[in-house]
Amino acid sequence: MTLLPAELNLTDLFAVIVDAVVACDERQRILLFNKSAEQIFGYTQDEVLSQPLDVLLPERFVEVHRRHFAEFAASPVASRAMGERRPIYARRKNGEEFPAEAAIVKLQRAEERLFIVLLRDITQRQRIESELRAQAQQAAVAAERSRLARDLHDAVTQTLFSVSVIADVLPRIWERDPEEGRRRLKELRQLSRGALAEMRTLLLELRPSALMEANLSDLLRQLAASVNSRSGVEVDVHIEGETELSPDVKVSLYRIAQEALNNVAKHSNASHAQIMLTVRPANNGLAGRQVHLVINDNGCGFDTTISKPTHIGLDIMRERAAAIGAQLDIRSAVGAGTTVQVEAVL
Repeated sequence: MTLLPAELNLTDLFAVIVDAVVACDERQRILLFNKSAEQIFGYTQDEVLSQPLDVLLPERFVEVHRRHFAEFAASPVASRAMGERRPIYARRKNGEEFPAEAAIVKLQRAEERLFIVLLRDITQRQRIESELRAQAQQAAVAAERSRLARDLHDAVTQTLFSVSVIADVLPRIWERDPEEGRRRLKELRQLSRGALAEMRTLLLELRPSALMEANLSDLLRQLAASVNSRSGVEVDVHIEGETELSPDVKVSLYRIAQEALNNVAKHSNASHAQIMLTVRPANNGLAGRQVHLVINDNGCGFDTTISKPTHIGLDIMRERAAAIGAQLDIRSAVGAGTTVQVEAVL
C-alpha cells in the first residue's frame, strides 16, 4: 500500500512536533502556529494569526529576512536550511532574542503557495557547547601548566641542583687540583647558561606573544641552548640573511625547529645537531624572500618506510609548514641521522 502526501493529516503531526511550526503565505502572513511555537515564542496562536512573520524576528533582521524570503519564493528550490549565510535569531513576545536553527519548505496548494518554517530554539544547546568549550580550554591550560611544571622540574631544577652541588665542592677541588677545578668551573658556567636558556624558553611558552615579538635568530639560538642544557646534545646554529619575518611565519618555523630538536633530544641518541636558517631574495624574479630551514643530527636515525609518522611528530610539523605554505621534507636512515628541511617563498 502506498500513502499519498495529500492523505496525511499534518494537523495532528504539527500539534505534537517539538519544534515550532509556522506556516505563512507569499505575503508572509502567519496562517498556522503550533503548540511548540506558542511555548517557544510566548504568543498564542490567536495573537499571531494573520500577523506578518516580522513579529517573530529581531528588528535588525527584518529587511534581510524579507529579501531572502523573496529570493527563495522565486527560486525553483523546494526547501532550504535557513542560516546558511548568517546565524538565525528569533524574538519572543517579551522581546528576548534567542538563537535558532530553522528550515523552510515551499508547498503548492491549489493556486496558492504556502511556506512552512520549522524552527528549533538552540539556546540550551549553545550554552552547553559554550560550557564544554570553556572546560576544554581549562583542561588545555591545566595540561600546559602540568607540562611546563614537568619541564621546569626535569630540566631547570635538576640543572640548578647540579650547579649547587658543583659550587659547594668547587673550593675544595680547586685547592687539591686546580686543573680539575678549572674544568668544573667551565662545567658550572655551561650549566648556568643552560638553565638560563631553559628558563627563557619556558617563559616564552607562558607568554606566546613574546614569540611574535622576538627575532627568529634569537629564538633559535635560545632553543639550541635549552636543548643542550636538557639533553647534553651540542646544537650549532647558523643564520644567514635577514630573519625579521612575519609573526605567523616566525612562530611556525620556531615550532618546527622545536619539535625536531625535541625528537633529537628524546629519540636520536645524537651527540651533535645543527640548525641552519637561510633567508634570501626569491630566485624566481618575483618580489619576496626564500626561506630555508634545516635541522639535522648525527643520531641513530630511523627507517622512514616502516616508522609511523607520529613517532617523529611529523603531523605537527606538517601542519605548521602547511599553515605558511611551506614544503616540509624529512630524510633519515638507520645509523645515518635525520634531516628536517623546510622551504618557503614568502
